[in-house]
Amino acid sequence: MSKISNFGIVNKEVVTDPNLSLQAKGLYAILSSYCDKNRRCFPSLNTLSDISSKSISQISLYIKELKTAGYLTRKGKYLILR
Repeated sequence: MSKISNFGIVNKEVVTDPNLSLQAKGLYAILSSYCDKNRRCFPSLNTLSDISSKSISQISLYIKELKTAGYLTRKGKYLILR
């Protein structure tokens, strides 16, 4: 069995929030896999678009949805997950 080297921890509150779209929940999971121990990450919109097969404008909408719900903030270049 091989060792798992990259993974993300997803907040259960986020994935069970009925007010969030499935796409925003999926983006949160992707972002979680890029986070450091302080829950900060900085993948580019292009990277997120490539991974999710969504357009950059769609990714921006999902980020806005997560920010509005309070699950994501921005500090400089970092996205900080709750």
